[in-house]
Amino acid sequence: MLQSTCGQLRTSVLGFGCGSVLGRVGRRASLRAMNAAWDAGITLFDTARSYGFGNAEAVLGEFLRGKRDQAIVATKFGIAPQRQSAPMRIALPALRGAMRLPGVHRLVHSGRGRQVALGQFTVEGLRTSLECSLRELRSDRVDLLFLHEAGSGAMRQQDLMAELEVLIQAGKVVRAGLYAGTEVVAECMADGPPALTAMQFGVNPFDPVAAAIPADNRRGALLIGNHPFGGEKRLAQMKSILAEMSCDETASPELREKLHGDDWQIMLEAILGVILNGTGVHSLVFSMIEPGHIRANARAIESNRFTGEECALMRQRLLTACDPGSALRRPGTSATP
Repeated sequence: MLQSTCGQLRTSVLGFGCGSVLGRVGRRASLRAMNAAWDAGITLFDTARSYGFGNAEAVLGEFLRGKRDQAIVATKFGIAPQRQSAPMRIALPALRGAMRLPGVHRLVHSGRGRQVALGQFTVEGLRTSLECSLRELRSDRVDLLFLHEAGSGAMRQQDLMAELEVLIQAGKVVRAGLYAGTEVVAECMADGPPALTAMQFGVNPFDPVAAAIPADNRRGALLIGNHPFGGEKRLAQMKSILAEMSCDETASPELREKLHGDDWQIMLEAILGVILNGTGVHSLVFSMIEPGHIRANARAIESNRFTGEECALMRQRLLTACDPGSALRRPGTSATP
């Protein structure tokens, strides 16, 4: 697996997102997926206090026994775990089984219509959450600690930023940062407090704000992208635009040939290449449970068939498809991580 370096942190370019651990899938499937990720060379594992009804960190801690010093662990605080009621605990295994049936996953996840509440951030909440995370992860430190679903006000809390600095100096946290929307991350990158040196945000190739974040990384922050596919509608739009490029004579014959046909592995390489190649994004994390999918994603990064120039052209086409003027406003790109 390709590696990326930012300061003293060296991590795999592809990361394992634990959002489905003990939620959509149970403990056995979660551990199987983590093992498949590790075997594929993935060393970045991204979790949160709220994942898996508060239990995902413990599963990750169990998995990382004997591996902790070789892994980069990211977790989050600010959103408390949702506690399971007794009926939910009984029904959850059956729901997980149903979601594996053809067509059911789409039904369960479509049209939920709920918005995630912004995180709640206090100094005492930070201390309590971190100590719980360290205990569950069976570790004396977390490499990355994100403020979970942070609004812009969270990074202006001087007492909270001071406490983060104390935790960093104590070695309990290596880097602190924001897990937030692109507008908040962009604001932090421009004039946020120095304690925040890691950012996790949605890498939407149609969003000029998201596209500009890596190019504006003057503070040397570790940049982690998430939600690369962005749901069925965005994925369909990306596939449609890239398919059109396979017939566009202004593109090179080599690029048109690569994009021709309906090979999902090629499309996967195109999408991940657009996000990672030459953008300045260090790593990409998303939920991966099926071992076959994990291996396909790893191959798409390790053996990507698209050149930097081709990825830049596809990136420009996707960006201008949503906003024709965005290419004129977009800053230059940085070197491949």
